[in-house]
Amino acid sequence: MQHHDDSLIHRYCVIPRSVQKRIVAHPLCSNLCNVAKGAGRYTLKRKTHRVAENDFFVLPVKLAYSLESSKENPWSIYWAYFSGKQAPDIVKHLMGKDHAPRQAKPLVGRIAQFNDILHHLELMENIENLVYANGRFYTFLCSFRLMILSARKYGQKDGVIQSMEYMRENISSSISLEDLAAVAGLSVSHYCAVFKQKTMQTPLQLFMSMKIQRSCQLLQNRGQTIKTIAYNLGFFDQYHFSKVFKQVMGVSPKNFRTKGDL
Repeated sequence: MQHHDDSLIHRYCVIPRSVQKRIVAHPLCSNLCNVAKGAGRYTLKRKTHRVAENDFFVLPVKLAYSLESSKENPWSIYWAYFSGKQAPDIVKHLMGKDHAPRQAKPLVGRIAQFNDILHHLELMENIENLVYANGRFYTFLCSFRLMILSARKYGQKDGVIQSMEYMRENISSSISLEDLAAVAGLSVSHYCAVFKQKTMQTPLQLFMSMKIQRSCQLLQNRGQTIKTIAYNLGFFDQYHFSKVFKQVMGVSPKNFRTKGDL
């Protein structure tokens, strides 16, 4: 649910059954179908869930529910019905096993993205517009669980962002947790907790992942030996590099280069 301008409350688009059949039959659209409408707060399984600004929720298809707007502080919302082969997986990804509302991660342009989807759905006689709207709906839904890490917006304030930039700038070095926590201006324990909450990884896991991604680029240059690449990226030795590389990529650096898994 996104709080937005009241002028958008009554704009909606209903997909006719004939068009829905075209969507389902199209190989790029068969997984998700969607229609946009407006609504309010909700009661599900005899439990009322209050929805605050920037919250979102997904209501299951087979369960009865009621929707209601606050009289004291009426809401305007963005509402989309969707179904398809991947709909259950999308719902699980967004909500887990819970029906309670969740806080949406801030994302500049999300409302514009929704309106763009709606605009192209209105041009429903053109299959290209339906394919575009359907494809963009995936990214729209997934954006609600995306960990937004914007260096432009938060870089000067967010210690996690600053430490990630420090990792990129020192990709060839060996960096300790103490180094990263100092850059973030936090204690090591607090930094590790906040970092994992935001990225779902530990700082050193992400740093190692960055190194391996960089090594994949360097392996394209056959003028550099694997030993040189390992040394230039700050690994203890070639064997340590090969072990970590295989853990992350599933193949050894040699096989990666030989088989062209780039």
